[in-house]
Order: sequence, then C-alpha cells, then structure tokens
Amino acid sequence: MSEEHHPQPDVSMQSLRRLLVVFLLVIGCAVVLVNGWVVYSIWQRIVNETQNNARNLSQSLSRQAEDTLLPVELTLQDLRDRITLVGLDAERQNYLRTLLMERKASLPQLHGLFVYDRAGNWVLTSQEMLNQRSNNADRAYFKYHQQHSDLDLHIDEVIRSRTTGELVIPVSMRLNNRDGTFRGVLLATLRIDYFRQIFGYYSLGDKGLLALMTHTGNILYVRPFVDNLLNRNIANSPLFTHLLKTSSNGTASYKAALDGVERIFGYASLKRYPLVITVGYDKKQLVQAWLAELVVYLSLCALLLLVIAALGWLLLRNVGHTIRDQEELATARDRLTAINRTLQTLALVDSLTGLANRRQFDLYLDRSLERANKLRSPMALLMIDVDSFKRFNDTYGHLAGDECLKYVGNALLNIGLRSDDLIARYGGEEFAVILTDCGQEAAMKVAERIREVVAALEIPHRNSESAAKVVTISIGLHVMQSNQPEDRQTLIGQADKALYQAKLAGRNRVEILQ
Repeated sequence: MSEEHHPQPDVSMQSLRRLLVVFLLVIGCAVVLVNGWVVYSIWQRIVNETQNNARNLSQSLSRQAEDTLLPVELTLQDLRDRITLVGLDAERQNYLRTLLMERKASLPQLHGLFVYDRAGNWVLTSQEMLNQRSNNADRAYFKYHQQHSDLDLHIDEVIRSRTTGELVIPVSMRLNNRDGTFRGVLLATLRIDYFRQIFGYYSLGDKGLLALMTHTGNILYVRPFVDNLLNRNIANSPLFTHLLKTSSNGTASYKAALDGVERIFGYASLKRYPLVITVGYDKKQLVQAWLAELVVYLSLCALLLLVIAALGWLLLRNVGHTIRDQEELATARDRLTAINRTLQTLALVDSLTGLANRRQFDLYLDRSLERANKLRSPMALLMIDVDSFKRFNDTYGHLAGDECLKYVGNALLNIGLRSDDLIARYGGEEFAVILTDCGQEAAMKVAERIREVVAALEIPHRNSESAAKVVTISIGLHVMQSNQPEDRQTLIGQADKALYQAKLAGRNRVEILQ
C-alpha cells in the first residue's frame, strides 16, 4: 500500500513572501521620507523665492527713490549757484521766482520750492503768492542748517505743510554768504502722496510691509499703516541694530517693530542718500500659501500609499501565481529593452533638428548614387555650413547655438523641395542636401534660395562678418553629370572643396567647383 504524498512547504516561496513584505515596508518608508523631503523643499523654495523677491524689490525701490531725489538735489544746487551768482535783490527775485515755478512744474514729486533768509522769513517760493509774514525759523531743518556748516543735502522728518496742510518730506540745503556765514535755507518739499502713489503699484499681500526710512530709523513713509506712524523711530529694530551694520542690502526674517508680525524682509540702503528701503512679506501668509499648495500633493501621496498597500496585499495573496508571469514579463522586458536599444542605434533622425541624421544621409546618398549611375541622370550635393558658428556659441552660449541650428534646420525643411530630395544634418553646424535628377542651373537656384531663406531669418549675430550682423550660411555645390559617374567620397569631397571656396571668398555665398 503506497504512502500518501503531502507536498512540502516551498521554502523559497516563503522567503520570497518575507522579502516582498520587507520590500513593501521599505517602499512605504521611502515614500514617506521622500514626500517629507519634498514638502520641506517646497517650503524652502517658497522662502527662497520670497527672499529673492524682497531683495530685488527693495533694491529696485531704492534706485527709484534715488531717481526721485537726484533731480531735486540738482535743482537745489543749481538754485544755490544762481543765487550766489546773481543775488537775491528785488530786481532778481522775479527771475528766480519764475525759475522756481518752472522747476516745480517739471518735477511731479515736488510739493514746493522755497528760499528763506537767515531769520527764517520766506524770500521766494514756487507758489504764485508769497505770504511775507510767514516764518519757518522754528522748523527742525532750518535749525539744523543754522547749527551745521556743511552744504550737503539734508533730509528731515515728515512735516505738515503750513500752506496746504499736506504731509511732506523736507529736503534742504544751507545757503551761505560769500564769506561762508549763514545766509538762509533752500527747501524742497516732497509729497508723501507721491511715494504713496509710486509704491502703491507693488502688491505685498494683506500684511505686507513697505517702508522708507532715514538711516537713523525715522519712518518717512510706511504702508499699510496709518500716517500717525510717520516720524516714529524704530532704531531698536534688528534692521538698524545689526543688519545694516554688516551689509547695505540683504534679506532677513524677524518680527517687525511696528506690529510684532514676523515677516521675511528685504532691505537696501540708498547709495547717495541716508535713506533705507525695506520690504516685508507676512510669514504667516507664506505658510498658508504653502499649506494650500500641499493639500493636493499630500492627498495624492496618501492615495499613493493606499495604492501601494493594496497592491502589496494583492501581491502577497497571488505571489505563487504571479512568479511565473513576472519571469516571463522580465524576459519580455529584456527583449523589449534590447529591441529599443537596437531601434535607438538605428534611428535615422537627428534629435535636435528633426532632419535626417548622418546615418540616413549616408544610406540615402549611396542609393541615390546607385540610381543616378544606373539611369545616367545628374545629381547635386549641397554642403552647407553656418558662418562663424563658433563665435555665435562663444557670444550667446551653446543653448542659443542649439536654437540657432533648429531655426536653420526648420528653414531648410520648409524650403519646398521634392519628395525625392533629402535634407540632413551632416554634423555640428553642417547640413547637407541631396538633389536627385537635378542639373547645375536648378541646383544653383535651390542653393541661392536656401541661402536667402536663412539670411531672411535675421537671427542676431553681433560677431558675424556679415554687414547685417545676422546668421548666414555658406554653400558648396557639386553636380555629378550624367556621363561622369562618381562614388560617394568623390561627391562629398568635391562639395566640401566648393564649401571651402565659399568660406575663402567671404562667406554668405554659394560656390560650385568647376
């Protein structure tokens, strides 16, 4: 009586299951770690982009502020020179008053221009009517010039105009007598509304901050806060306590002294004037934007983990049935990979221009020569070279060089040749055109048309030898006559010699070897 046979457990299959479990756990952990890194990278990208935006905007606004102040400074210097030259006598005042009115009208940032004597009385103003009883000796800027002998431009705290009630920034210069004693003050007042208008174009979010301050920390303009904060001193801010001491411009993250909100700031000191521009983006809003960007991403990642878990369960359940399929699939994959490699090796199209590559050119030229020799028909070969292409690459870079070759290749492709003709990228910046059953006259017309079409692209090339400073091509043409059979090397060699003649003759031309 025979014994019943019981199959023994497949130890290798059990090992495979264990390995599969470990693999799925590793994959799950890897997905979590990778997604954690991606989430962190997204935050870093947002922070870096915000820092770059803040830095660039602060530097741009600092240049804009300098451009606003420079014509005002030049106006005051010019006015001081004229007063020193012609004086402030009554017969000169009408001339000077007209000059002030013209200068004020030409500078939209100006609220007004004023001249004060040593006692602070108004002598001249850009306004049409002069209140002779007005005296500004009590203003801080006037006292400053009384006590300081320097002739540099002075920017003081924001004041309210006594003539119009507007908030203005006083920009002043000391006016001296010929012996150097104090003669008075030249004053230009800048409208706060002007800065509110030009700085209002920039969107910084609901709690974004933009401020113009003196180097001592006095606020001259700030948004989005109310005007009550003007002239407030924030010298205890990190911006003034250490950031500006180490660098005149940069970025940093800190809590604003005005409202305690943490922001990512960009700051820049004006090179010519003792002013500072700072731009801040609310960090809480950045976090909200980051979380909003992550919602969809994290949902997809969670879905991916669920799919991995489901697939793992299915694999564990069906591993005994799928092992054979996996082996067959691996075999098929290897074969497919080998076929793909073979196809890539045999690819006949140039990946950059979409034209025929050198391999296809050689194959087609051999077939065309065989056909032309058999039928006793002429055949032409055009060898084309982009002029001064190394200079183009050196000037604009290799990426621009690739784009240039694409444009030239596209122009050749759209030249409208016959279906039996072939356009190929021969190598580097060289192209070739095979014209079957084509005589010398027709080939010359095609070559000239190709040369003109490429020149008409007007691709800029400032180091080109052409007068138009655009990309051009040189073409060497050789026509194999019907009664003079040639081989491939001879045909290419003759066309190359013609191309060399075209280069020597000055480029941007067609040459045929006689």
